[in-house]
Parts: sequence; C-alpha cells; structure tokens
Amino acid sequence: MINNFVLSYVFAFSGYFMTDQVQEIKDHNDIVEIIGGYLTLKKAGINYKANCPFHSEKTPSFMINPERQSYKCFGCGEGGDVITFVEKMEGLDFYNALKLLAEKAGITLKSNSIQHGASVHSADKKTRLFEINEWAAKVYNKLLTDHPKAEAARKYLDKRGLSADTIKNFNIGYAPDSWDFMLRFLISKKYTEAEAVEAGVAIRSEKGKIYDRFRGRVMFPISNPMGTTVAFTARILEIPGKDTDPSAGGGAKYLNSSESAIYSKGKIIYGLDRAKMAIKDADLAIMVEGNMDVIACHQAGFKNVVATSGTALTLDQLKILIRYASAIAFCFDTDTAGQTAMKRAVRIALANDITTKIITTAPYKDADEAIKADSNNWSKMVKAAKPSLEYWIGQLVAQSEKLDVDAKKKIAKEILPVIKIIASEIEKEYYIKYLSDVLSVSEQSLIDALSKAKTDAEFSRRNSASEPAKTEQKRLSRPEKILGFVWAEPELAKIISAEIIKFPDKYEPLSGQIKAGKIERDKILSELAADLDGLSMLALKDLDSNDSEIIEIELRYLIGRIKSDEHEQTKSDFAHRISRAETAGDKEMVKKLLKEFSDLIK
Repeated sequence: MINNFVLSYVFAFSGYFMTDQVQEIKDHNDIVEIIGGYLTLKKAGINYKANCPFHSEKTPSFMINPERQSYKCFGCGEGGDVITFVEKMEGLDFYNALKLLAEKAGITLKSNSIQHGASVHSADKKTRLFEINEWAAKVYNKLLTDHPKAEAARKYLDKRGLSADTIKNFNIGYAPDSWDFMLRFLISKKYTEAEAVEAGVAIRSEKGKIYDRFRGRVMFPISNPMGTTVAFTARILEIPGKDTDPSAGGGAKYLNSSESAIYSKGKIIYGLDRAKMAIKDADLAIMVEGNMDVIACHQAGFKNVVATSGTALTLDQLKILIRYASAIAFCFDTDTAGQTAMKRAVRIALANDITTKIITTAPYKDADEAIKADSNNWSKMVKAAKPSLEYWIGQLVAQSEKLDVDAKKKIAKEILPVIKIIASEIEKEYYIKYLSDVLSVSEQSLIDALSKAKTDAEFSRRNSASEPAKTEQKRLSRPEKILGFVWAEPELAKIISAEIIKFPDKYEPLSGQIKAGKIERDKILSELAADLDGLSMLALKDLDSNDSEIIEIELRYLIGRIKSDEHEQTKSDFAHRISRAETAGDKEMVKKLLKEFSDLIK
C-alpha cells in the first residue's frame, strides 16, 4: 500500500501540484470582480445578476453568489466557479484558464501539470501559443524602446502624437527588418518553428521555408479580454529610399496575424481589455475603425473606445459589447469604405435588436484626426451622436439636391429593406412613421412597399440568430427548495434529519448528509456544489430577507406543506381502495380499510 507521503513525493517529483494551489488562485480571483470584467452586474439581494453570456435573453437569469464564489444561469443551466467561467468565456481548458487567473493574481504556477480532483490537467498547445505571443510582444516592445534600428518607428509614433506612457500602456513594439529575428529568438526559448507558424508570428512559404511574418513594421499587440496577447496588427514603415518588401503582405499597409487556436478575428475586439470598465461606467461602447483611433481616444482620456480586429464587424463582436453596455456607437471613417462599413454594421445591429448610434467626425476624416485638432471635438461629437437609422436617412436626404418624387423613391428603396430586417416590431413601426414624416408620404404606402422589399439574406432575422432563446427560469420543487435552504444554512439540517422527504436522486450526496444531520460542504464534488449554489440562489431570491430565522420559517413551512400533501394523498388513496372494495362487495376489506384509515388519522 502506497502511503500519502510517498504519493505526495511522486506527484512533486513528476511535476504535478495538488489542489492547494488551485484554491490559492481561486482565493485571489474574486468571482464578482472577474465576471464583472465581462458582464454588467446588478445587485440582487446578497447576489448579483446579469444577462447570461452563454445564451440569448432579455431578462437576467444569470446569478452570481459572492459567498459561495459560484455562478448559475437558471435559463440555460450553465454554472460553476471562477475557473469554469473563464474556461467557457475564453474557450480554454482547465489548465489555461487557471494559468490566466494565476497571472492576473501575480501567482506563478509551480508546474506545467495540475492534479485537480481525479484528473491531471497539463499545459497544451494553446498554452504554448499564448506564451509565444506574449514573448513576441515583450521583445517587440523592448526593441522599439531601445534598439537603434527602431528609430524610424519611434519617429513615426512621435509624429502620430503618441506619448511614451501610451506606447508602454498599449505595449506597442517594433519588428526589425529581418527574415528570422523572431524565429531565432523563439527557438532559443525551446519553441519549434511549427509552433511559431501556428502562433501567427512566422509564416511558411510555398517552398516550405519558414520566416518571420512581421518585418520592418510597427507592432500593435491584440489581446483577449483578460489582457493576454493573442495576435498582432502590424503597420509597415515607409522609409524614404527603401522599397517596401512585397513578401511582407504584398506591401500591405497593415498586416494581421493569421487565425489560430487562440485568435479568432471575428470574436476579438481590439482594446476591449483596457476599455471594458469604462464602457460599463459610460453604458456606451464606441467602436471605431482602426487601432490608432482607439489609441488616440484613450490617450485623450476617452477610454470606452474599441475597434474591430483585422476584419469586418461581426455579430459575435456586437454581442460581446452589449454584455458591457446597453448601446453601441459606431464611428467609422467618412470615406466611401467607412460609410459602407457603417451601413453593414447598422444592419447587423438592427436585425438583432441591438441599440446603436452614429458618431460623425466631419469635417475630420476620423477620430484620431478630430482629437488631434482639438480634444474637445470628440466630447461634442459623442454627445451629438444620432440613432443609427435616423443618421442614415438624414445622410440620404442631405445628398439629394431636392426631395422630389425620384429622390423619395430612391431613399425608400434603400431604407425599406433595412426597416424590414429590424427585430423589434416597436422600432420597426417607429421608423415607418419616421420615414413617412421625412418623405412626406403616407405610412400605408410605405407599409405596402415594405412587404415587397427584398432583404439581404446576411441580415435577415432568420439568418442572424436575432431571436433570444425561449428559456424560462426553473421553478423549484419543494424538496429542491429545501435543499437550497439547507445548502445556504447548513445548521438547519437538524430540522429535517428525521423527516421523510424524497429528494431528487442527483442530490443524494447532500440528502444523505441531511439525513445524517450534518452538512460537510467540502465533501461535495465541485460540479454538484455549483448546482446546489444555483438551487440556493433560486430558493432565496423571493425571500424578503436572507436572515437565517426567515429561512428557517420558510423551511418549516415547506416541511409542513409536504406533510400535508402526503396526508392528503394518503386519504385519497384510501378513498379509492375503499371505493373499489365496496364495488366488489368485499365487506371485510371495507371494514379493514376503514379501521386502518381511522388509526392513521388519529
């Protein structure tokens, strides 16, 4: 028989560490603070609530219990602790979620393998990709700060008006004009060429040669909401007398990391890790077109600003933003490409019942240019933001030399397909009336034309997943409520230890403890504990107070109701049995049953 000392030694020698460090990391990452970094939370008694990030809903059913350090959604059933939440939000396994939380708390993992419960979790491919991008960001930033060959990059950033603090805060860097600088560095750190390619910092040619993806460029790290670098946007440096290297993205002004296991362009938002708290405070997320616009806004003190990540705006990105704020304002460039992007973004938002506004920077090209001219410009522009479709209609009217019949037909032809995809029937009715007033035509004529209007399949409600999931908060049975109350107040177990209550089988570990009259939470597996946290939150939410005396009164009431129901059921059963005996003419059975019933109710 191997004793515990030997087991501990074997695990230590093998590079495993036990549950104590997992608990240490959880203790240093308050679940309310971590989830509050992703969602807008509202106090609900001793708990917090929010719209669930794991399914579509209008009424919050996602509850967080600070005392238990757990969460539970009563709409879709998701629940767990702070590690589980980060796993699901970031698409990570247990090890990488734990590593992310450890880094946030300033804790160094003692090993690259973790024994937690019955399982051993190890560093995997994603861990290596995170590490590669983090190393690359540090090295690029160091080169920008210190290296003589980064002088052109420093001059470019100075010309763009970026301060040293801003460069440091956004971890901006410089990739030297070398074919293998980063590759050689990563190999020296025991990473492989294949991993460098997979992480997006190197590229494989058609002939199989591997070389640095980014060369002679200013580097802008892209981070996930937890602040970990997952990719880069790189701007080419235009140096007089030097040809742009065509292999570096074909001389593209901007070059982005390729998608990877840790980077999905359509789901990452540039600057969100720095902007999320300001977005929550302002209850408004401002989305601009480029990295420099984001950085200029933050440097000027406007921190609720983000941008897309090397791709056109996606529904996933909008859904992420509305976790933090009730509205999103778009501020895209005033050129044709910018206005086209704006119209596409508005259609996606309207089809999914997301409130949006438009900020216009005219006469300036973009936010960066407007702020450079005068930082007060931006505050005024944000305050002057208009509801998106009102802005769009206003632009079309302004572009018409005169609002004659042809102009009205042209405007209606562009706007009616947009109105048709609006998810909210109230908003749809509002914009029919609004367009009717602007064009001076009857609402009925617009309604008739609306039925014939064609919509782009990309923005139709059928394809936009605009309908929230039809979920209802679970109604607890009386035995489930009793379990919830006892989980909240373990001392109350003694009240029901002698009672005969049939609890659901899945809660047998706790019901067994209740029957024994002693609750030992630490002996309940974490998955079941999270479910019990959910029962507890749901059971307590309708009470006027979570005081133990109030809970005890409610608990005794439930026990009384269960007894009463069982008594009534027994009476009903005897009545049926006596009736059947009378119908059969069995007088002896009738007499016997009447005596049993009389004895029962004494």
